[in-house]
Amino acid sequence: MDRLSIFWYDERMPQTAQDIGRLFSPLQIGYIAECIEPINANTNVDWALEMIADQPDVEEVPVERDGTVLGVVPRAILNKLAGSSWTRFWQKDLDAYIIKATEVLDATTYINKVITTALSEEQSEATWYVVQHRRSYLGMLSLRRMLEYTNAIRTQDLNRASEIQDWLLDKSSVKDKRFDLCLFNAMAHEIGGDFYRVYQADKDRYLVGCFDVAGKNISGAMTTMALGACFAAFELFQYVGNASNMTHRINALIKNVNPPGIFVTAVLFYLDFTVNQIRVHNCGFSPVLIFVPRDENKISYKIAYPNLPPLGIEDEYDLSDSLIIPISRGLRICAYSDGLTDMKNIYGERYGEEQTTKLVKALHNVPVKSLKHRLESEIQSWVGTASLADDVTLVDMRFN
Repeated sequence: MDRLSIFWYDERMPQTAQDIGRLFSPLQIGYIAECIEPINANTNVDWALEMIADQPDVEEVPVERDGTVLGVVPRAILNKLAGSSWTRFWQKDLDAYIIKATEVLDATTYINKVITTALSEEQSEATWYVVQHRRSYLGMLSLRRMLEYTNAIRTQDLNRASEIQDWLLDKSSVKDKRFDLCLFNAMAHEIGGDFYRVYQADKDRYLVGCFDVAGKNISGAMTTMALGACFAAFELFQYVGNASNMTHRINALIKNVNPPGIFVTAVLFYLDFTVNQIRVHNCGFSPVLIFVPRDENKISYKIAYPNLPPLGIEDEYDLSDSLIIPISRGLRICAYSDGLTDMKNIYGERYGEEQTTKLVKALHNVPVKSLKHRLESEIQSWVGTASLADDVTLVDMRFN
C-alpha cells in the first residue's frame, strides 16, 4: 500500500504555524511547515480561492480526497480555472492539476536529513511532502522551501561568524609614536583562515603576528578563533614571557586544538624597544621584506625567507638562530600571506612573487593611512570580475 494512501487529514489541525511551531526546533521540518488547511478535490474553484484570499503569500494549496492529503495545486492554476468557463466545464475536480506529495514525514524529522535523502535520490526542488504531527496532518513542505531555509540559516550564521572574526581583527591597534602599523585583511569568503594580532606585553615590548591557517572557510575560521582566544588569555593574565616562550605557547595551542594535518604558517615579530631590536620567527610564512635606510636618503631591502616549520607540526622549535633586526629610524618591515601572490585574474594568470615584490616596494612612499585603500585598489584591479581564491593579509610596520 502506498505510504500516502494511509495518511488521513484531521479537521482538528492547528490553525496557524505559530500555534504548533513552538514545539519544534528551528532545525526540524515542523518549524517551517506551511500549515494551510487542505481543500477537497471536489471543491468549487471560486470558493477555494476565497479561502486563501486573505493569504496573498500562499502560492500552493493542499488538496485532499476522502480524508487523504494528496498534494498541492498551484494558486496560479486555480486562478486560471476560475477565469475559464470552458476548462471548468470539462474538468470537474482538481486531481489533474495536483502536484502529488512524494512522502509523508514526521514534523520532528531534521531538515538536513530530508535534504540529504532528496538530493541523493535526485529529487527536484518542486518535490512536496505531507508533514504530520502525532499522526495528524500539520501542513505541507516543499524541498525548495527547505533548501531556501537552510541556505538562509547558513548565510545568517556565516554573517555572524564574520562579525566575530572582524571583531577579533579590529582589536589589533597600536598607539605608539615610535612606529606606525598597517594591518590589512581581505577575506575571500565570509570567513577565512587568515589572522593578525598585536599583543602589547608592556610599554616597550610588542608581538605583531600574521597567521595563515591551512584550511579555509569554517575550518580555518575555527583555528583563527582559537588564536584569538590565545591572545585574549595573554592579555587577561598579563603574560610577559620572552619571544621563545610565547612562540612555544602559541605552537602548543595550535597543536592541541587541531587534529593532525592542520597547521598554521605564521610570522611573529617581537618588538623590544628596551634594546631596540626585533626578533623574527618566520614559521613557514611568505618571505618578509625588510627595508633599511642608507646614506644619502637611499633605501635598500632584503628578503628574509622562512627559517622555521609551520606552527602545529613540531612539539618543540629550535629558536636559537632567530633573525634579529636592529630598530632604526626609517626601518620598514612588510609581511603578506600567499593569498596576495596566488590571486588570479579573469584569465587565470597568477599575480606572482615578482609582481608582489614590486607592489610592496611601490607602497614604500604611500602613507600608512592610505595603504589599505591602495591595496584594495590593487586587488580589485587585478582580480576584476573574478573572485579571490584565498584570503589576503598584509602587515606593514614603519619605525619613526
